[in-house]
Amino acid sequence: MPPAVSVVMAVFNGDRYLPETLASLRAQTFADFEIIVVDDGSTDDTARILADFAGQDGRCRIITQTNQGQVAARNLGAAQAAAPLLAWLDADDVAEPERLAKQTDYLRAHPEIAALGSALRIIDATSTELSVQPYPVGSVAVANRMLEESALAHSAVMMRREVFLKIGGYRSAFLHAEDYDLWLRLLDRYAADNLPERLVRYRQHADSLSFRSRRQQSLAAFAARYAARTRRAGKPDPFINRALPINGEIFGELSVASADEAAFRFACLTSCLNPAGQAIDDAWITENLQRSWALRRHLPRGRYVRRCLIPYAHRAWNQGRRGEALGWLWKAITRAPLTACWRFLRGGYTSPLS
Repeated sequence: MPPAVSVVMAVFNGDRYLPETLASLRAQTFADFEIIVVDDGSTDDTARILADFAGQDGRCRIITQTNQGQVAARNLGAAQAAAPLLAWLDADDVAEPERLAKQTDYLRAHPEIAALGSALRIIDATSTELSVQPYPVGSVAVANRMLEESALAHSAVMMRREVFLKIGGYRSAFLHAEDYDLWLRLLDRYAADNLPERLVRYRQHADSLSFRSRRQQSLAAFAARYAARTRRAGKPDPFINRALPINGEIFGELSVASADEAAFRFACLTSCLNPAGQAIDDAWITENLQRSWALRRHLPRGRYVRRCLIPYAHRAWNQGRRGEALGWLWKAITRAPLTACWRFLRGGYTSPLS
């Protein structure tokens, strides 16, 4: 008989965190599962770690391929899965012991739900807990949130393999936001939900793909939302035959309205600049800042100054780039004089609600 669940992982040079991730699977209270790990051409100690683990746990199957990226690796793992349920887990995250048991029970009791996530514990590189990340609970709440941002955490999702195959799996065009595109396409025809329990520890560290690929991830997420709106308007998906990853030319390719691009640039700047002090991609910030200024008439003056221009000017000032800081401060003053001066004197950071 096939197992009840296939845990699918894609890994590339993951030897630092992989032992802890694999140990969390061995500690599961639910036993009827297999582990499929696709080694995407690792050059570090990943292969040895996986071989040792598979030698100790017969539920683990290792598939090795030349480096083709996480989209191809995840699709291959799902294609090789034998179970009706797929549980995703990234190679640097940690599953709580009851994760598979609770999600399997829920999906068995709720056949109308095609994908199920959970809340997260956020941990750092040393596995120290930093915070808790809740996700919306209830299929309606998940669907509503998904129109703005991903309402499912990839490493916490268990889904029906039949649905994954029917909707076409991950798409390479949406590299680094391929999971968000998958959830949006799933919601075209099915329902998704989250358990309120914190069933996965999600690791934040400077080497993670999501950290190193902010630009690509942001562009792909924008394209995924655009495609979802297009499909729901009864029109063909504009990326149906696209294989190459989304890039900065997407706005011209799709003839995106200036107001929509301005809102995207504003959101990118806000997430990168607030709170202050986080490590960011300077080239990505500069690109968004310059383009947002060109589109400034589509942005609310006060919020644009508070959330984007002043935080950037303050950051530049603290880094010793006084001329650049004063240049953006002056631009902010031309948009909202009192707000600009007050915010700059107080400091660049603004709370998410301001």
